Amino acid sequence: MSVLVSLLLAPLAVLAPQGDPPPAAPAQEATAAASDPKLTPAEQASLRNKLVKYLSANAAYDAATGLKDRDRASKRREKARDDFDKEWNKLEEKNGNLMASMPDLRAVFDNCFEIDRPTFSLGQLRKDTVKEDGVDFSFLLPKSYKSDVPTRTIVVLPGTTAQAGEATWAKPADYFAETWEKTPAMNDTIFIVPQIPNGLEMDPVPDFTREGAEAEEFRRNSTVFAGWARVMASHNVDRRRLFLDCGRGNCGYGLRFVSIFPDRFAGVVLREPVAVDDIRLGSLLGIPVLMLKAAANAAVVDGLKQRLEAITPGSVTVIDTTDEYPHKEATAAIEQWLATRTRNMTPMRVVIEPNHDRYNRAYWVDIDRAEPMLGAPLEARPRIEVKADRANNRITVTARGIESFVLYLNDDLVDLDKEFTVVVNDKAVTEKRVRSFRDMADRMDKRRDWDYLFPVMYHSVVPKPAADADAGDKKQ
Repeated sequence: MSVLVSLLLAPLAVLAPQGDPPPAAPAQEATAAASDPKLTPAEQASLRNKLVKYLSANAAYDAATGLKDRDRASKRREKARDDFDKEWNKLEEKNGNLMASMPDLRAVFDNCFEIDRPTFSLGQLRKDTVKEDGVDFSFLLPKSYKSDVPTRTIVVLPGTTAQAGEATWAKPADYFAETWEKTPAMNDTIFIVPQIPNGLEMDPVPDFTREGAEAEEFRRNSTVFAGWARVMASHNVDRRRLFLDCGRGNCGYGLRFVSIFPDRFAGVVLREPVAVDDIRLGSLLGIPVLMLKAAANAAVVDGLKQRLEAITPGSVTVIDTTDEYPHKEATAAIEQWLATRTRNMTPMRVVIEPNHDRYNRAYWVDIDRAEPMLGAPLEARPRIEVKADRANNRITVTARGIESFVLYLNDDLVDLDKEFTVVVNDKAVTEKRVRSFRDMADRMDKRRDWDYLFPVMYHSVVPKPAADADAGDKKQ
């Protein structure tokens, strides 16, 4: 299986704690007030170190071949697991249920993947290829990069060149020179710059009734995903500070891409915004967006800002520009904007308005079964909105065109020591679930995201409206 397919199919779908992250932007949906940790920093660090060793040993076991190698790897894995379990149990006996303490879970799992040191020079844009996906890309690790420190990362989508005819995309090195080269961000940021294939149009919304449209969209996503997945697997990408920087000809695609993977990004930069009237933007709830505004696109920027801020007030920042595209003079303002944004994995309100039948997950909500979107007008397509109210231990779900869904829960969202209420389209049920460390760790590891910590999975069907239920009874 290719690295792209592995990442796309992963659930919401790839070392020492690093201190306080930058403050979240006002547009981010709030997380419930954190409780005080039960463990001391030293206890958290001790548990974390043992978790890192276990995850590393588990990965080595998965990669081992041959009976002798697998036997040795299995013994190392079992010892690492026993060491972690013994420490965990000792600290639980002393401090109480650690699974209920999100501050402790986050500290223990923070930056928990062991990463090898790079064997090449830092501070230079390097070419690479993901052969199994047929994708070329370039990337840069800053000179300050350390393999045990999560590093802010920007995926930069090169814009089209000024050449006429079919879509001709700037080469990564040329585009990087026009945007981020010789800027302060090169000192503290990983850059990933895909090579977009010439002739592949990015912005037009696919017509999935047309033969080949699905394959074209997969190719677009592969172009962005494959290099990003390679870098994330090999280097220490900060999962909470990943950004998408879109150029001319792919700003519409960038919004579409983030709308199907909103929980991956801390923000989006649009250097040449375009109208996106043919897609829904509800899944961008809480996503900060920065747009560069010039005289030629002023009306488009104003209209798009109005649409986005109807979803999340205060989410859009507009920078007026006077220099030519790609507006390198705005780099300092863009960097200042990036510095204040981090992803929030547990917003108390989540909206999913799918723009593709295959991609319908976000944060802690997953649409399980829904009506197909093909042929349906935008306003009639499936939609789900979920709100967590921890003060009242209540989750409210409003769903349309959806048969069933899954919620991944933790103690940021509801107090799992108690019963909680789930209200689905005005019908309430009371639930009680037991936290599972193993399930939480497996989900985190599969997604390769140490911030994805949900020890409970809750599955529910959506009650049919009374009229539909009556009709079904009459047929019987």
